[in-house]
Amino acid sequence: MSHDDGESPALRSGAVTYAVVTAEARRQAALPRPAARRGRETDVRTVRWWRVRTLRSFSGLSTMLTALVTMCLVLALCLRFGSWILPDAWYPLLVSVALAVYGAYRLRGAPGATARALASAACASGLVPRRYALVYDPPWGGVAVLVLFPADGGDDARPDAVLELVPQPQPWRRFLGASKRPADLPVEPVGTLELRGSANGSPMGVPWIDGQAYWPKRSYGPGELTGQEGRTMMARLLADAAEEEEVDS
Repeated sequence: MSHDDGESPALRSGAVTYAVVTAEARRQAALPRPAARRGRETDVRTVRWWRVRTLRSFSGLSTMLTALVTMCLVLALCLRFGSWILPDAWYPLLVSVALAVYGAYRLRGAPGATARALASAACASGLVPRRYALVYDPPWGGVAVLVLFPADGGDDARPDAVLELVPQPQPWRRFLGASKRPADLPVEPVGTLELRGSANGSPMGVPWIDGQAYWPKRSYGPGELTGQEGRTMMARLLADAAEEEEVDS
């Protein structure tokens, strides 16, 4: 059932609480879902930031390095087989140059700066415990979203932050188009986490769950959650929970 004003009954009644969001997180976890990516990323606290796969990809460094390797291979083929291969080599060479420039632009620009700031925040000494509920936007095959709550609150606690995470790629292609859907996070739908470095480049900090950092793409603070954009986002995240609640009633 749709709602004319775009908001769920939970939002209209002001009942976006820990109990409501965690119930939706557990409901989504029980659905058939894209597979979680296996394996753990390199701990950013022990290596340089560019050794971490997600930060390397986000910053544009992976794109630049892949393009440079491709350029070298194409040039090597041209040197090996002579001028007759040039008519077929110019297109991949041109694409490689363009991608290398694009990757370098991202690395020198905001994406590279953000990746370095996130790495610095993840290594910060101070930590803030939070309870979390993991939901997806949209619920099946969507981007992972952590809804954060005070560590010492009860079931009626309201969210004080939301972190939209950098999507994780699928570990393998299970069906056509699966590679375009982000993988699930390999964590429990409800639990506790540590936020590090909220003052070190990421407004809401970098969440650590079970010793693994998860990288925020966007964050919403308490003020933003009460604004129109925040309310629209929460209505979207809880839309299916509202539908199921109305059916049950």
